[in-house]
Amino acid sequence: MLLFLLGYSCESVYIADLDKVDEVMVVDARLVYGEQNQIFLYKSQGFNEQDNFKPVNAIVQLQDDRGETLNTIQDKPGVYILNASLDPFRKYRLHIIASGETYVSAYEPVPGEPRIDSAYIEYFEKWVHPGGETDAGSFIKRTGQQFYVDIHEDQASYYRFTSRLVLQYTFPFDTVIGTPVRLLKYCWKTIYPHELFNLAAPSEYTSSPDIIKYPAEFMGYYDGYLEQNERGEGWIYMMHQYRISESSYKYYNDLNSQLGPKGKIFDPLYVQARNNLTCTSDPEKLILGNFDISRHREHRYLVKLNRGSGINTIRKIEQYHDIPERGIRPIYKPYFWED
Repeated sequence: MLLFLLGYSCESVYIADLDKVDEVMVVDARLVYGEQNQIFLYKSQGFNEQDNFKPVNAIVQLQDDRGETLNTIQDKPGVYILNASLDPFRKYRLHIIASGETYVSAYEPVPGEPRIDSAYIEYFEKWVHPGGETDAGSFIKRTGQQFYVDIHEDQASYYRFTSRLVLQYTFPFDTVIGTPVRLLKYCWKTIYPHELFNLAAPSEYTSSPDIIKYPAEFMGYYDGYLEQNERGEGWIYMMHQYRISESSYKYYNDLNSQLGPKGKIFDPLYVQARNNLTCTSDPEKLILGNFDISRHREHRYLVKLNRGSGINTIRKIEQYHDIPERGIRPIYKPYFWED
């Protein structure tokens, strides 16, 4: 008991005494060609402050390489809507006037159409730590299939991926329809991979612009995601592919270096992430964020796994449905169900 009291008395909550820093404008300007776009302007917060970011009132415009201007409309504080369409043959820069200062970005091109030339899966083992624990004993091994893509290009191209995984599964239930009978309930649930920015680029160790065997997503065998008596019926993989510029790729890659396992929590992100924004009225003034133009394309695949037989299949889905986040439907399959 004495040892316990001594140990307990030594514990205390430590709150780091960090220097107060000036508020810095943060720009989230990720535009997608062919879609309605929003630009967000906020003030940064200190590490120990609450996540109550202050919006920035400003004049926000896009200027193309011919000098023509596209104006935005302020929808609400800090949120600006661009209703105009982008010309795929022009380059654009972001132009902001806020609190008497002028901020501009570098000119960014509208990238070409994204595409995937081939997709395939292979067996893979992955170590994960559920709940955010980081000690070695908390890691568990999940086995499944790694989803790979090949992209053949005439010149170097850069991509960012986001995804949504819909797990289809069933479980039996007993009912009476004249006579006792066992039927199925058809269920589904959504899993969003918790990863860093998912980026693809040509290999640094070859002169070829092709992207070969890029590991786009991991799909585990069903037992790690289901309860007793539930049976996995396949993953619906919704892949969102964004073609981006080389400068945007470097920016996201810098953020990955900071936010990944090797980064330190107190590292200054805005120093090491090479963004394309500057303050022309005061070059010493910092601005965070990045201006990014991309082209988007969605791909969908059905991936069916069978650990016992070792027969795993992949099939491209041609018809896209709106799929709720999760749900259960007895007896009859939902309209989007893939076999």
